Amino acid sequence: MKNIFGENLKRLRVAKNFTQEQAAQLLNISPKSLSRWECGSTMPDVMILPEIAKLYCVTVDDLYREQSVAYENYAARLLSVYEASRDLRDFYNAEREYDKLMKSQTYTMNDLRLYGILYQYHMADCKEAAIRLFEKGLAMGEESAPEVYHQIERQRMLLRSQAGENEKNIEEQEGKLTEQPHDFHCHINLLVAYLYANENQKALEVFQKAEKEFGDEALLYAYGGDLCKRLGRYEEAFTYWDKAFALNSEMTSVLWSKGFCYEEMGEYQKAYAVWNSLVVWLEERGYEAEVAEPKRLAEGCREKMVS
Repeated sequence: MKNIFGENLKRLRVAKNFTQEQAAQLLNISPKSLSRWECGSTMPDVMILPEIAKLYCVTVDDLYREQSVAYENYAARLLSVYEASRDLRDFYNAEREYDKLMKSQTYTMNDLRLYGILYQYHMADCKEAAIRLFEKGLAMGEESAPEVYHQIERQRMLLRSQAGENEKNIEEQEGKLTEQPHDFHCHINLLVAYLYANENQKALEVFQKAEKEFGDEALLYAYGGDLCKRLGRYEEAFTYWDKAFALNSEMTSVLWSKGFCYEEMGEYQKAYAVWNSLVVWLEERGYEAEVAEPKRLAEGCREKMVS
């Protein structure tokens, strides 16, 4: 009967340039015990198998596979497991091992390359998972929850844009607006598609047309403010943001937009006032965790005002 386990032990040990004495010492066993395992005359206790696997930078399962390969380190082996499985648990296992490697300061240039590849794989997997969830949400139909439905549409557009798929967004939204020219969300979505693609003039044309038909929609003015800021038309941007908040006092996104815009303009006193108003809004509604960031931003502006 073929001694796969024992042959693997010997091959992996040799690949790591360990003598039997060195490997035995690292495993806290006698060289004689290791020799017997490699020869197949005895088998180790199952409790020590994880230690053996880790010493040779493989998994326990690898010890029983034919022609198992000794990896550069255990992190690299776990990366290969994730590459094959694309299981989130395997990602976390590999990520933890690479994190240990980084903290130990014993990593190589190739370790950095492989660690980056781990996140590259994970990024692609996360995008696919997000798209699946967005598609599943949209399949439930607009009538189920109209506001959430359109939020999902725009979130999917953002994800596509981040992946360089702006043309896909624009083509899809232009088609929908052609089919439903009086649907507010078709106008908004095309405006957003143009914004993500940095086609600001086209976005402005959509905004101006939509304003004539949907002049009481807060969301339109929120995006209109963002567009005017991008165009350097700051006075109009603040006018639109204020109008959006007047139409919908729950739309705090415009407060964030105003605060950051004032900071970019060096208007720290005005930004300070905005951040404090956001703090009040959040505290009144019991959002204790969310208050920390605008408080931090307000403090930053205060320090700049007195410096």
